[in-house]
Amino acid sequence: MINSRQQAYLDAMEIGVWCLRDSSHTAKPATNSAVGLKLGPGRGGILLICSADSDSASRLASDISRALGAVPVWAWPDTVEEAVNLATAVDENLFTTVAIFGQQLAAQFFDGELPANMNSAKLVLLPSIQDIQSQPEARRVLWATFCRSGMVGPDVSSTNQVKTN
Repeated sequence: MINSRQQAYLDAMEIGVWCLRDSSHTAKPATNSAVGLKLGPGRGGILLICSADSDSASRLASDISRALGAVPVWAWPDTVEEAVNLATAVDENLFTTVAIFGQQLAAQFFDGELPANMNSAKLVLLPSIQDIQSQPEARRVLWATFCRSGMVGPDVSSTNQVKTN
């Protein structure tokens, strides 16, 4: 059995693989195509969508990038002509994970509930940047979501566990 990252790359290259049908894979998410994204610098398979370009340049953004152990690509909604559609960004950049900071921001891109996947990428809902900055519980949820979604490797998540012995 192949892992989700390998499957995402095969999907992005349009290489078919025999597997059990999954209803979440066949359903297309209802997206709001009017909202465009401005992609910032970065590399790798993780796209982090925040509300504004200033969020991606904050100390918190630097801490999040270090916690992920990679240099993710940050993005924010924008209306300029160079802005790209989320689905296009996923396809062209081979993102395997798209994480959106906050339910209100996610609602700008998706009608209704956030789907589990978009093309080759899994979608992850995170607390908003403002909540992470002001609420300790939101920071705990952020870290738990990173670990649960596979955005941080087992070596990173295990080093931050509290030892009880």
